[in-house]
Amino acid sequence: MTKEIVLTTGLKHKLLKSVMSGTPLSKVCKDEGMPSLSKVYSWIAKHQDFAKDLVQARRCGAQSYIDQAIEALQTADNKNIHVVREQASMARWMASKLIPIYGDKQQIVQDTRIEITWNTPDDKTYENEMKSVNSTG
Repeated sequence: MTKEIVLTTGLKHKLLKSVMSGTPLSKVCKDEGMPSLSKVYSWIAKHQDFAKDLVQARRCGAQSYIDQAIEALQTADNKNIHVVREQASMARWMASKLIPIYGDKQQIVQDTRIEITWNTPDDKTYENEMKSVNSTG
């Protein structure tokens, strides 16, 4: 019988730190003393704060993938350039989905409100204008 792992602050920080460094959650969960992937998914469903923190950690992890891809592209040679390009493409795609600045969608916000106003002159001003128009004409 296995001991059930509960979500503690220490375990939460350990999980998030690993994901932030670019390690996939599925790989983190295979480590000794870590919860199973299904257990982490059940925590995500139960704990909104943990879910939000994990999304943020994945965004940081995507940035780590981009950094690693840039580093690999700079040191690539003729033998591994195709593999490195494919990995960089995957990292770029992932970052476009998780980090808004790398996104491939542009959002255009258009304000289509039109406000029409007109001023109605007060009675004295209107009478004076009418008198001046009638006297000149």
